Amino acid sequence: LFWARAMGWYATALVDALDHFPENHPKRKDLIRILVRLVNAIEKQQDKETGLWKDILNYDGPGKEKNYFEASASAQFVYAIAKGVRKGYLPASKISIARKGYDGLVKRFIKVENGQTNFHGTVKVSGLGGNPYRDGSFEYYMSEPVIVNDPKGIGAFLLASNEIEMLPTLS
Repeated sequence: LFWARAMGWYATALVDALDHFPENHPKRKDLIRILVRLVNAIEKQQDKETGLWKDILNYDGPGKEKNYFEASASAQFVYAIAKGVRKGYLPASKISIARKGYDGLVKRFIKVENGQTNFHGTVKVSGLGGNPYRDGSFEYYMSEPVIVNDPKGIGAFLLASNEIEMLPTLS
């Protein structure tokens, strides 16, 4: 199983790490190639209708209807792709993935309730390890609560929003 949140953190870390690798660093091109491969892989998992990503990216097994769109991972993917394009790590054509994802985030997860803007759809916590819980199974991931205004989700959304807002300033 490919857990979207782990892949979202990976994408974010990768695009941010590149900021600290000088252009002449011997491994910089390797990191950019990894980012390109990652974006090509997550592009295939992006929902064509909503532009979002499911909590388990590649799951097509029993109970797959329980797999849900996860807000923080989707925001991290939008951030990594938009920043990657802005910094020239990714081809400009990949920006459509980020734009579609961002539109999906706003439409599905941003809700104004009682005069307050809320960010829905982030899984509270999940990970691996421990017995008998956190076994990495599909059932485990689907059992974790999804909450509103989780700091991990809000932070990822703010990063994605910032990158999307900078797009019109790109030449």
